[in-house]
Amino acid sequence: MAQPVERFIRRTGVTAGIFNLVLNPLFSWLSNMEMPDVPLAGAAVDTAITCFIMSLLVTLFVSADTRRVLKTGTLEITGRFPQAGSPLRRLPGQPWKLGLVFGLAAAVLVTPCLIGAFALFGVALFSFSAFALLKAVYTPLVSYAVARWVILRQLEAA
Repeated sequence: MAQPVERFIRRTGVTAGIFNLVLNPLFSWLSNMEMPDVPLAGAAVDTAITCFIMSLLVTLFVSADTRRVLKTGTLEITGRFPQAGSPLRRLPGQPWKLGLVFGLAAAVLVTPCLIGAFALFGVALFSFSAFALLKAVYTPLVSYAVARWVILRQLEAA
């Protein structure tokens, strides 16, 4: 039985979010076990790199999953996705190129917003647990958004 597109988007986005909720803080902990505190500049670099790599990987995995469900016919497509005039229509259809675009966009949008907000409130240093918690909050949201946009873009290519 075919599933509606919105259900597929929610399921895929939540799955991507859960993976990033767990994996990103874990990777940060494994790569920075010795570091008790994270300076704001370090958080900026880590955020940009995380956004870029995470968006690229989410795009590659979600694109493959979307192609699979389209090929098997288990996705109920009603209407056109994305809608006419959508900026998504202008993005590349190849998953790796799309992932690079989304990764760059996420890094450029998320990093200044997060770091700017903390700088505005005078935060110059994070405890490592606060930094891991920050990653546990923003990475699922970004990965959900990327997954949604990837699915909508892949539906246009179909």
